[in-house]
Amino acid sequence: MAKHMSRLTPLAAFGLATTMALSACSGSAPTPAASRDLGTPVAGKIKPGSLKGTTLTFASSGGIFQDGQMKSVWNPFAEESGATMQQDAFDPAKTKAMVESGQVSWDIVDAASIQGTMECGTTYQKLDKTQIDFSKIPKGLLADDCSVPSILYGDILVYNTALFGANPPTSFADFFDTKKYPGKRGVNMTTHVEPEILEIALQADGVDPSKLAPADINQAVNKYKSLGNNLVGWTSGAQAQQQLESGEVAMSIVWSGRGFGAAKAGAPVAPMWNQWKIMTDSLLVPTGVKDPQAAFAGLNYFLGSEQQAKSTEATSYAPVNIDAKPNVPEQTAKWLVTSKLDSGTPRNAKFWRENFDALTKAWGDWVTGN
Repeated sequence: MAKHMSRLTPLAAFGLATTMALSACSGSAPTPAASRDLGTPVAGKIKPGSLKGTTLTFASSGGIFQDGQMKSVWNPFAEESGATMQQDAFDPAKTKAMVESGQVSWDIVDAASIQGTMECGTTYQKLDKTQIDFSKIPKGLLADDCSVPSILYGDILVYNTALFGANPPTSFADFFDTKKYPGKRGVNMTTHVEPEILEIALQADGVDPSKLAPADINQAVNKYKSLGNNLVGWTSGAQAQQQLESGEVAMSIVWSGRGFGAAKAGAPVAPMWNQWKIMTDSLLVPTGVKDPQAAFAGLNYFLGSEQQAKSTEATSYAPVNIDAKPNVPEQTAKWLVTSKLDSGTPRNAKFWRENFDALTKAWGDWVTGN
């Protein structure tokens, strides 16, 4: 849970969300899913009143981030569809326990995308893609058969412009070149590392992330080891941001939202977009929900351009609908990844699904000193 929360910016800080009803509906029985005709799905649209009598529960990251999701998407969805929306704080272990016990009380969850990749078809059910309009999602963001991208951000190289403004880094190889670019390097040193971190090291060595082999895992770990005393670990997004703000590190690989947070706080930092790792969080439907059709209708509504624009305005994360036009300050716009997709690469989802245990062991053994 903490890992999933820690990427959030100050505009999306973690706080426990208590379960609460967000819109009331009449006491009439819900329309049976088999008799509903929701029509051809169009992202952001729902037939008025079509889910009257239905209750859905959304579990997400809590705090201001989840409040933004509720205000920009789920409150309007409830009003238009006639459904009652409830919310709770997401916990991956609790989701798994619900599914295993057959007592699933969450209908849609917002999780780290690796969870959809690793647990598609088990904890999370495969989507009925005839009920969701994916046509406005950028190519490459659909990593598996269970996930709908909810926010768009990235693992990026952020550097100190006071040190390197006249000669900025232009590749991940520069991150590891402490002779040309002297100074400390910030790196995510949690045991639950994201695969993107290893792909960054491999790209620095010229390895194509779409053509990975098991031996590449140790190569990536050794690449970080090569930084020696220049490596400064961080274990939360807040710590990563503070390292940039204080000048403790000259460069860092951070979530784009944390780089933006440092810049907004006045730190002399800038992103490198020549290479970056495309990342999303995912909306997922737990296996065993009582009304999958209603959950899929919610996912379809979430993907609308208006909903995505308002969500970006509320959370500072980039929209996942190519037609969304959020009204954000100029500084925020510079850090949104939407217009930078051509220079980014997504994780090799198939490889990491097959080799995630090896990644976890190799990285965990290193950061814990085993």
